[in-house]
Amino acid sequence: MSNLPLARFTVERVAELRSNPDWFEKAWNSDSTRVLILHELKIPVSNELSIIWVKPGAISLSLDEAKSCALLLGADSDHTYLALMHETVALDDVTFTSLRGVGAQLSATDVGLATAATALATWHAGHQFCPGCGNATTVTMAGWSRYCAIHETEHYPRTEPAMIVAVEDLNGRILLGRRKEWPEGWLSTLAGFVEAGESCEAAVIREVYEESGIHVDLKSLQYMGSQPWPFPASLMLAYRAVATSTEVSLLDDEMTEVRWFTRDELKTACLAKTLSLPSPVSIAFRLIQHWYGEEIPMTWCRN
Repeated sequence: MSNLPLARFTVERVAELRSNPDWFEKAWNSDSTRVLILHELKIPVSNELSIIWVKPGAISLSLDEAKSCALLLGADSDHTYLALMHETVALDDVTFTSLRGVGAQLSATDVGLATAATALATWHAGHQFCPGCGNATTVTMAGWSRYCAIHETEHYPRTEPAMIVAVEDLNGRILLGRRKEWPEGWLSTLAGFVEAGESCEAAVIREVYEESGIHVDLKSLQYMGSQPWPFPASLMLAYRAVATSTEVSLLDDEMTEVRWFTRDELKTACLAKTLSLPSPVSIAFRLIQHWYGEEIPMTWCRN
């Protein structure tokens, strides 16, 4: 699978600038710099579903205030792109929305920058103190690390790998399940986090069995693609797999329903509104659509 919504990007991250002590002052004083204002981890978008970028001169923060909450997202031949994690910065008459809700509609440039900004801001919000001593840490490396002055150590964002899989049986049916916290009718492909000391392939086999009682053939696993999922910090690794058994048995309390669907059964359920598929921004949707074999109407999906 290619062109996954949150995996798209066009702007280089210019990591070589992160250790340059003068990077921020130069960028902040440049008329070509564009800034993304984050508000409660949401992004500002126009009615045309593009990010509203502002120039540094329009932001009422001192140089030091802005630097303390700035994230260097990247640069191209036209602009340097920053994000600010400062909740007091306001934009008038602007709609803030979640990346999860609009990511599939944003341009490749906007979505690549917004995904990095959302992932970093989410990490900073939950990692303001040193895990070793509890001392407050400060933003360093252009927003790509935090520094503990007591231990003199840097802490970096972490990504949690998670597998997601379209399981098919020998008759071409797909296996979909509903987690216990989801409303009735919300089904998706099976997914789960990779555990410590575990390969992603092993996680596929384990999670499918734990959530459905279904065994899958290791040799059938086909890697389909990946995309970041910064809600809060996952990297979704997508697979297809062929089941060697078909009898569903719920072995834990994570799932309340797991069912096999033919293509006709899925279509009938979606048209009857008894089945609601994942949002188009998700890799689960793309896995289901790949299996279905043709474009799926957005009316079949949940928002």
